[in-house]
Amino acid sequence: MQQNASNSFLLELGISLKEDNSSNNRRQWAEMIVEKKISVMSLMNLLQCEAPIPIRFIWLVGDLCEMAPAMVAPAIPHFYAVRDTISFPNFDRSLAKMCWLCGIPLEMEGTIIDELFQWLMDPRISVSTKNYALSALFDFTQQQPDLKSELRLVLEDQLHKNSVSFEKHALKLLKRWDG
Repeated sequence: MQQNASNSFLLELGISLKEDNSSNNRRQWAEMIVEKKISVMSLMNLLQCEAPIPIRFIWLVGDLCEMAPAMVAPAIPHFYAVRDTISFPNFDRSLAKMCWLCGIPLEMEGTIIDELFQWLMDPRISVSTKNYALSALFDFTQQQPDLKSELRLVLEDQLHKNSVSFEKHALKLLKRWDG
């Protein structure tokens, strides 16, 4: 059963994230959160802390996505809901990564899928965000094959409008479809 994070745990985690930017520190915290089955939702107050705690918390959430995606999945709707209040750059990248590694939440499927498509087509969006959005949408087409043709059209349109990195990633996924 998941536990809520106590105030002392949140305080200790916040101080640690502020003082230590290392991936090793974040991984240790992520392992502790998984081991103690602490709800990601109970950690959300870290988004309201002073910089650099919120961005480092999101990086820690990225580690959690890799280690225990089922623990992060229930929190994705909340992360999505607060996206416009987040002041650090590339939060959309983190959301796309969450959707790729943890899945697109059923209760927000249409909304998030539309947003992921918008990110793919927006020239102002970073390549890393586009690559995560593409991966999330590609994986989603395994469950919803009807979306495949729409994603293919967008990819073919966007291939030469983006970086070489995006083009390679898109071509690799298109080849997986073509088998």
